[in-house]
Amino acid sequence: MFQVVCKYLEDPVLFSREEVGLVKFDIRYMLMLRSVQPLHFCDCLRMYKHNAAEIFGLLQVKLSLRGTSVPPSLQVLITLRFLACGTFHRETADFCGVSESTVCKIVHKVCKAVCELRKDSIKFPDAVDQTTYKVQFYEYGNIPGVVGCIDGCHIPVKYIELYRNLKNRFSVNVPGVCTPSMQLSNIVAHWSCSTRDSRIFQNSSLCAQFEAGQHSGILLGDSGDAQTNFLFTSYFHPVRPEQQRYNQAHIHIRGLVKRMFGIWKNRFHCLRNTLRFEPRRCCIVTVATAVLHNYLRQHVTIVSDRKEEFPLSSRM
Repeated sequence: MFQVVCKYLEDPVLFSREEVGLVKFDIRYMLMLRSVQPLHFCDCLRMYKHNAAEIFGLLQVKLSLRGTSVPPSLQVLITLRFLACGTFHRETADFCGVSESTVCKIVHKVCKAVCELRKDSIKFPDAVDQTTYKVQFYEYGNIPGVVGCIDGCHIPVKYIELYRNLKNRFSVNVPGVCTPSMQLSNIVAHWSCSTRDSRIFQNSSLCAQFEAGQHSGILLGDSGDAQTNFLFTSYFHPVRPEQQRYNQAHIHIRGLVKRMFGIWKNRFHCLRNTLRFEPRRCCIVTVATAVLHNYLRQHVTIVSDRKEEFPLSSRM
């Protein structure tokens, strides 16, 4: 879009009336963004300006003006704002200067476009990466052969009886596998909260791949999982010293996946607040935030770990 704006400024005669209107809208919005202080921008979208620009570059080809007059650049910013704050669409609409129905359509449209990047962003490591992960996990916790840690978290959703959990609340159970750099290498986001993590994993394609011998190494799970030759859990009653040391190392490494879920939810507050969509759209939003989480974890110039772990905690 920046190139389009530059071309318009050089020779506006080449553009039609509709294109001129959109370009002028983008120029006005770009000037407004330049006036926003970096820290304020970071508080609003949970990322810096250049991170948002990079994400827009990935989605620019996938987004169009069909069905809306909002430029793709603003569509991305509206979606990032909603994912970051997780409030009602009306508040996001007031903040971005569009209608509430427009926000609803744009969020679904952009999240679907982000989900199309899932195969490149959320993927289980190949043989080369598995070797690297084994070394990194061993250096971190002294357990050999680990290629990932598996755990689950609950994403609140609106009142749908199928998604009622044991605490009489409504949520989606989202298990995921964590890498040494606290990225998601696997995620399943369509099971109800009443389903146990162990059952979700046993019915997943990743479990079938391990059973078929397609992956080497082991996964670390919690005590609720069943012990297998590729999924290791902790001892229930460690007696010998080596069992106690193993449990300590097991807890230490699995702390990564718990911290990853915390960083993920703190960056995208929509995962902490109730997702007021139908179940299918809730899954799309959840996977989209996971893709964005991985993308931001791969870049060094992101929000500091302190802001990721403790954002606005005193105000929530």
